[in-house]
Amino acid sequence: MQIAPISFTDRDSGDEAVMIVRTVGDFAGLALSLRRSGDIEVFFGKQELDQLIEALQKARTALPVV
Repeated sequence: MQIAPISFTDRDSGDEAVMIVRTVGDFAGLALSLRRSGDIEVFFGKQELDQLIEALQKARTALPVV
């Protein structure tokens, strides 16, 4: 089941990009795609998903307030 597609411009390359979060059975999937540089999709379990969420929250806190 597809949860959320997120379109954005990659801040490093300037390329058009998309992230897709989805579930397949007992796994969460994260796909990253750059228009000119290809795609990757990985699948992981609940423990890794929790670690990813925690890491993203730490990264968000570390960014300056705009």
